[in-house]
Amino acid sequence: MIRDEHIDAAVAQGVLTAEQAERLREISRASPADAPPVEAAADPDDEKFRLIGGFNDVFVTIGVLLLVASLFGLANVLEFRPGFAVLAMVSAWALSEFFSRRMRLALPSITLALMFAGGAAYLGFTLAGSIFAHSETSAEWVPGLWTLFAGLAVAVAAFVHERRFRVPIDMAILACGIVCALAGLFGALAPDWTRANWSLLTGLFGLAVFAAALRFDASDPRRETRRADIAFWLHLVAAPMIVHAVIPAITGHVGEMQTLQAVAILVLFALLGLVAVIIDRRALLVSGLTYAGIAIGYLLSQSVEQGMGLSLTLLLLAGLVLGLSAGWRSLRRAILPLLPLDAVRHAIPPA
Repeated sequence: MIRDEHIDAAVAQGVLTAEQAERLREISRASPADAPPVEAAADPDDEKFRLIGGFNDVFVTIGVLLLVASLFGLANVLEFRPGFAVLAMVSAWALSEFFSRRMRLALPSITLALMFAGGAAYLGFTLAGSIFAHSETSAEWVPGLWTLFAGLAVAVAAFVHERRFRVPIDMAILACGIVCALAGLFGALAPDWTRANWSLLTGLFGLAVFAAALRFDASDPRRETRRADIAFWLHLVAAPMIVHAVIPAITGHVGEMQTLQAVAILVLFALLGLVAVIIDRRALLVSGLTYAGIAIGYLLSQSVEQGMGLSLTLLLLAGLVLGLSAGWRSLRRAILPLLPLDAVRHAIPPA
């Protein structure tokens, strides 16, 4: 049976190209007539994604981080920061040709994608600063324009990097770039309105990214191709934007906690948990844990000592996380048949 390590070795030796390797992975995961069904080989409930194939991934990543630190230090000493951004992008691209396109190392590929996008963001921000810092543009517009330029630079860099190296996190970086560009555009055109409605904008941006993640998930409900990895990273981007916009907007500022507010937060957390169970993604739950902990801690503080309340809150959160981890499959098998999901059931991972 062909395993990922065999394919990676073939790519590293030049036997296969990256595109051929990806196609071979999809073929090897397909279920032939005399093989057991796909469910027996891969369980979408595991929400698997490739991060580390071996310690060499960690070793290469350390080298990349040292390179970034050295370039940044040289840029500060030489006072040539735009040069640092360009050199970082060139270095990231060159290293990606070997570690991403040829060797297909997961963690270094993620780090290099972030390095390439980070260099683009720095370059865009510096370019905007040189154009608008000393111009007659309104001072209220300048921060938005800087964010717009940086976001556009990140989006373009992520798109180009994804087309060449096909690293799943590139789509999440692209989404972040588009969100930053739109936020900067709103901030430049209507700074006062943007500040007053920032939570609303954040929530809408998060829902847009969430919709994109669901589309990738729907195209691969059994989580067998790189589209599932792309969806995973998009969910990580969307979840905190949705949670940190929706919960405060509905329940009010958590710094002014009341009993009714705490109960409302826990109800919203339960609803987010239901959505997470349906789509089989845990990012929404992880993003909502902070609010759930604050609400539980407040309710416990009404009946126990303050020191004991913190310990009990952490204990309850630990029990919740561990319980969901252990019973995730059983929970999905019990809940999904009870919900009216016939119209979208084909796009939901099987329980």
